[in-house]
Amino acid sequence: MATRSSDWHQQPSGVDDSPAHQLDTRPSGDSEPQFWQDVLTQQLWQMFAGTHDKVDPSRHRRFPEGSIGPGMAQGVMLSRVAQGLAGRPVTPRSPLLRCWDPEDFEVTWKRPDALPWQPKKLAIPHRMRLMRTLKHGESVLATAVSSFTRHVFTCSRSGIKVWSLAGQVVEDIFPVSHLRVQTPGAYLRTCLLFSNSTTLLTGGHNLASVSVWDLMASSLHIRDELPAADLTCQALAANLEDSLAIASFTEGTIRIWDLRNHSVVRDLPGPTNGAKSIVVKDNNIWTGGLDACLRCWDLRTKEPREYQFESQIISLSPSPREDWVLVGTANGQQWLQSTLGGQKHMVGCKNSTILGLKFSPLGQWWVSVGMDNLVSIYSMPRGTLQFQVPERTSVMCCDVSSNNRLIATGSRDHASVYQIMY
Repeated sequence: MATRSSDWHQQPSGVDDSPAHQLDTRPSGDSEPQFWQDVLTQQLWQMFAGTHDKVDPSRHRRFPEGSIGPGMAQGVMLSRVAQGLAGRPVTPRSPLLRCWDPEDFEVTWKRPDALPWQPKKLAIPHRMRLMRTLKHGESVLATAVSSFTRHVFTCSRSGIKVWSLAGQVVEDIFPVSHLRVQTPGAYLRTCLLFSNSTTLLTGGHNLASVSVWDLMASSLHIRDELPAADLTCQALAANLEDSLAIASFTEGTIRIWDLRNHSVVRDLPGPTNGAKSIVVKDNNIWTGGLDACLRCWDLRTKEPREYQFESQIISLSPSPREDWVLVGTANGQQWLQSTLGGQKHMVGCKNSTILGLKFSPLGQWWVSVGMDNLVSIYSMPRGTLQFQVPERTSVMCCDVSSNNRLIATGSRDHASVYQIMY
């Protein structure tokens, strides 16, 4: 970790990469969560759940590395990542191989075009280029990128795949590990990487707990299990200090755990259909869901503040420096809602549903993805569209590395890693 590369080890995974073994299906007898209200959200569910392409999960070969599920205590051995960063990926339209910029993995960096008196990190990207495609093999529901450990985490219904960003690979089909769901009738819905890249949370359906994975250990393993029996987790969040974990469940509950003793701090009565997205801003919990209502929970009060929107709220992202929460809706609108109780302001509109939003670590810009097959970059404070990069399919989710240099997106069967150019 001191050298900003992974100390994880690897065992052969025995992955079958044939097309018939790349997709997973919903477990038999599992009923679809009943929180869809119209045709639009039914279509969204079909995309998120991957119900268009089904293959019997029994046809998959089991991975020897480990599993995700209650009671799983032993970790998996991952690869010792090479120290060099001589990767040579390509852009979609260019056959030329490109190398990683070493600054993409540094905690600090200098903007080449910045004048001496200008802040180095307060820059707006002017373009980005595709550096690596990760062939996940099924719909990527959530993704996380860490420039500190040089890894990307992709979450699908069958489990979590961990990808190394070291080496010279354009298209990667071999993750360093595949953490499979082994609980019968269970599947994952989401994952969350802590801001310090030391911990990964995973949650889903028919699991007895939200799992806490230790990324600092030499062998990757579940460190703790946060109780969540008979609940279906669909969104995860953590406070700035990473001392509290928060989860939203389709049953309408919002649960808060203290990670220091793994106890349940409080259950909040969330919306009936559950919150689709949940974030923490200034120790307040913000939730948005399919009832088109944005709620702010101050733990010192019993009732939340509510802000009504025109369309279902699909994604949220808090501004790291200013008093705003960014809201993405099913009708393609993007809003900045004041966290101090003021009016909301529209800061952009797309032609289709927004499935993911993420502010940059310093809040100067954000990335927006959705059903328009575009990765779009907008700048603060007016939401000016800077540029867009096309993808082959709808883009489900996105993440920005803590050093402002990498963007990871998840799509129907793959994830993409982009280098941000300033």
